[in-house]
Parts: sequence; C-alpha cells; structure tokens
Amino acid sequence: MPFTRSRKKATQSAWSIPLPPLGEEEEQRYRPIDRKLLGRMFQLLAPYKKQYALGVTLGVSMTILEMLSPKFMQWIIDYGVSFQKHLLPIQPTSHGAIGHVLLIILAWAVCLSGAIVLQRFTILVMTGAGERVQFSIRRKLFQQLQRLSMSYYDRTKLGRIISRCTGDISAMREINVWGIHVIITNLLMMIVAGLMLAMATDIRLFLSVAWLGLVLILANRIYLKRAAVQWQVVREGWTRVSTNMAENITGMRVVTAFNRQIPNLGVFNRLQENNTQNNVSMARINGAYQPVLDLIRFVGKVIILVYGAYLVISGHFPAGKGVGAVVAATLYWDWFMNPITTFGQWYNMLMQAMASAERVFSLLDLQPEVQDEPQAQPLPRIVGNVKFENVTFGYNPDRPILHDVNFETKPGQMIALVGATGSGKSSIISLIARFYQPQKGRILVDGNDIRHATGDSLHHQMGLVLQVNYLFTGTVMENIRYARPEATDEEIIQAARAIGAHEMISSLKDGYQTDVGERGANMSLGQRQLICFTRAFLADPRIFMLDEATSAIDTATEMTVQHCLSKLLAGRTTFVVAHRLSTILNADCILVIDQGRIIERGTHRELVAAGGKYANLYEQFIKQVE
Repeated sequence: MPFTRSRKKATQSAWSIPLPPLGEEEEQRYRPIDRKLLGRMFQLLAPYKKQYALGVTLGVSMTILEMLSPKFMQWIIDYGVSFQKHLLPIQPTSHGAIGHVLLIILAWAVCLSGAIVLQRFTILVMTGAGERVQFSIRRKLFQQLQRLSMSYYDRTKLGRIISRCTGDISAMREINVWGIHVIITNLLMMIVAGLMLAMATDIRLFLSVAWLGLVLILANRIYLKRAAVQWQVVREGWTRVSTNMAENITGMRVVTAFNRQIPNLGVFNRLQENNTQNNVSMARINGAYQPVLDLIRFVGKVIILVYGAYLVISGHFPAGKGVGAVVAATLYWDWFMNPITTFGQWYNMLMQAMASAERVFSLLDLQPEVQDEPQAQPLPRIVGNVKFENVTFGYNPDRPILHDVNFETKPGQMIALVGATGSGKSSIISLIARFYQPQKGRILVDGNDIRHATGDSLHHQMGLVLQVNYLFTGTVMENIRYARPEATDEEIIQAARAIGAHEMISSLKDGYQTDVGERGANMSLGQRQLICFTRAFLADPRIFMLDEATSAIDTATEMTVQHCLSKLLAGRTTFVVAHRLSTILNADCILVIDQGRIIERGTHRELVAAGGKYANLYEQFIKQVE
C-alpha cells in the first residue's frame, strides 16, 4: 500500500512545519487587565445610560421581590409550627392561623408575579441597549478600517482583521448587554442577603458563617489573577486559528494547485491543538475554583443548620419562631453565595471580553500613517500637472525603494513607467494616489503639495485601475456605479459605450444586471478588467492611473481598449504601468525605472534610437511577439 505510506509520511512532515508567526500587530501578552481598560469598555455604554438605568432599576426591583421569598417561607413555617401546637383540641383560633398562612401565600404569589413581569421588561431594555452598543462598536471599527493607510493592510493578515470585526466584538456582547446589570444586582443581592441573614433571621446565625467571607476573598484573588492571564492566551490562540483558516480559504486555488492540502492541515491541526490546550488550561483553573465555592456554600449551610438546630433545641429562640429563622437563614446564605458563583462564571466572560476589547481598542487607537493635516485645504478643480521633487520612499523607511526621483508631467500627457518587477513603478502610482507618504521630497499636483491637501479632494479627481481588478458582490451596473453613486443608468451605459465595453456587457446573460459573483468570480479576467475601466472612466478623473491594467486582457480585447484609449485619455494626465510595451508606444513620455531610479526618459522613438535599457526591453518584446 504505497499510497497509504506516502500519505502518512506527508502528514508527519506536515506536523514538523513550524507554526506561522504572530505578526507585527501583536498585543502585549500575559498582562493583567487594568481598570483603565474596563473604564473604556463602560464608556461605550455612556450614550445609552438612560436605557441602562431603566433596565437596572427594573432588574433591582425584580431582585428585591424575589429575595422576599425566604422571609415568606419563614412566616409560613412559623405560623405552621404555632398552628400545629394548638391543633389538638381544635380551637376557633386555628381558622385564623390558616387565614394568615393563605394571606402570606397570596402576598408571595403577587411578589413573584411582579418579579416575572419585571424580568421580561428587564430583558427587553437591557438587550436593546446592549445591541445598540454592539452596533456602535462595529460602526466605529469599520470607519477606522476605512481610515487606515495601506501600510496597515500590507503588514496585517486578513484573518486577524476579520477576527477583530467578528469574534472580538461578539465576545464583548454579554458584557455590553448584562455587565452593569450583573454588577449592580448581584452586589445588591449580596448586601441584602447579608443584612437579611443578620437582621431578619438571627444575628447569631450570621456570625457563625461570617468568617467564611475571608476564605471567599482569598479564593477570588487567586482565581482572578490566574484567569486574567490565561484568557489572553486563549484569545490569542483562537485568533491564530481563524487567521490561518482565512488565509487557506482565500488562497484555496494556490493550495490546490501546489497540492498543499496535507501540509496545511498539519499546520492547522497544530494551531487547533494549541488552542485546545489553552482552553483546557482555562478549564483547569475554573475546575479548581468552582468546587471551592461549592465547598464553602456547603460548609456554610451545615454550620447554619447544625448551629440553628442547637439554638432551637436548647430554647434560645422565642417559642415557635426558631425553625422558620433557621430555614430562612439557610436560604439567605444561598442568596449570598449565588452572586459569588455568578461572578466567577461571569468573570470568565469578562476576561474574554476584556482580552477582545484590548484588541479592538488597539485597532481603534491606531493613527493612519497618511492623514489630512489640521490645516489641509481642498484642492480646486485640477488640470493634471504632476511633479516629483527629489522623492525618496520605502515601505520600510530603512530600505528605500525609490531614490531621489524627479520628473514633471504636463496636463493631458500620457506617462509610461517601464522597468523590471520591483523597480518601483507601482510605488510611484501609490504615491501619486497618496496611499503612502514619501520619506523625503514632495509631490505636487498643479503646484500644490498633496501632503497639505485633503485626501477627499484629491481622490475625487483621480481614477485608478489596478493589476488585480476587484469587483464587489452585485450586478455589473452596481459595480460601475460604485465610482459615482448618483450616476443614472443612462450615464453608466454612455460611459461603457465611450470606453468600448458596452458590447461586451450587453452580451452577458442579463446584460448590465448580470451578477458578477463574489470578487467577480462569474466574469472572465478580460470582462472584469473592462468593467473596472468603465468604473474608473465614469468617475471622470483628471489624473488617470493604470497599474498593469491590460496584463489580464487577451489580444482582441486589448485592441478594443487601445482603439478607445485616445478618447478616454483626452484632456487627462495618465500614468501607465505596463509590461506589454505595445500599450505605451504612443506615450508622450516613457520613464525607465531601474532599482528605484529613473535611468532613461523620452518618447518611444527617442529611447529606441538611444540604444539603452528601453531599447533592449523593446527588442526582447519584439522577439516574443514574433
């Protein structure tokens, strides 16, 4: 069975693959959660304080009504004992005792009915407020992701970003919905239960179990310290699992093409094993803490019942009153312990929520590396003059990609950028679009330093078609309208006609209403590219940038695009990055980039005649075509 042996060997080698790195966006780990973070979490609730106040008021009222139950039981038992002592021979007063018991039961039923009604409204009010907070967090996080610079997406894994927007926000839900309610009502429950145990039953019973409070405090301190650390570890382990899963799903075509399913499964299993071990470690902590609470609860009950029985038997209670007091004290001890157990369970959710909140806040606190200055001014209608003055730039400032780049374009010119992969062509496009800021030098548009201009006024006058063309889920019409939401259907069709994409779109199954699928999966590469061209053209940009925009288009489609290109680019400054030199033969100026420097510039004829780098590239291109 050679196949089985090879499969086993592959699986074993997969398990030897090291785990992926955590990435640059890694939080400080093993750091206890501080009050400042908790304060920030509750600040999110502030806009809805009236709803929370109403919900807590209803919840407190419900709790008070429920906590009267032990007292009702005490009264019923005491009246029952008193009634039983005078039962034989039957006396007229016995009917009065039964009446008292029935009145107590009726009052008890009214209280519980009120508590049930209050519970319903508490759930509605608290859930409504908490879901609004969740909505607010999602909105803020999405807005932040729209603001962040491209450098953030360059260094941050997709799975990690998705984890912030889904798992981390979901982990905060229970705290946002019930956090205030749990804290206030359970603290009130402990205080009231302690007071009732001390004052409404018998102070001696209260004192007999008071020392157990010190044991509870010590157990809580040990537990909280260990749980705070472990929950951060648990959350980070889950993030690594979700990140790995997102990467494999996104790159499934590559995974299948290179037959990496088994090695990838090995890595995923190791991450899952690590995640499982983290959760088991957390369960061990809980498994030690919860039994301690149950033991303290049991010891308290035994003390109350044994000591209470002694007091009743020895006659230390008024006649007929001791049994009810002991029963009520036992129930109030349960009421006192219930919040502590609840806090232990709720603290697990709090730790998970705070570990997630730490990640969410760290993302919200990030400042975009490229953002408008306080004194930034909007650009007027531009004509398209672009100038680079001594521009040096690197995605990592210590390793520049562009070195002292200088050039200037006139309005309406077509500028071609030519060079080997990694020479810096796309970086020039990204700098013009102000996706990044140069470390040295400046970039001028119509004489205005774009560093001092508002990003909106610049981007509204630019069009960009990338090598990796992206279509959103929806119809062809909706994707084209993305560039200008107010455009009518007729304007979109006119734009498609102008660029030469109308016939292609009309030939689709449902024309402009054809569903493009997720990320344009239902479209061919050429169809996607033409739709992206139409979308960019609809925006009517003054500066047009094509980054390897024709690399995915077949020869017939490329001829159609070339035929319409002169109309599309009329009156617009255009930058074209292309490996296909046939798309830039008519460029007004060709800049040859080599290792981040412009080594040649001129028209196609001038550069071929010069016999330099460009001439060699063109000669290789001609040989490939032939």
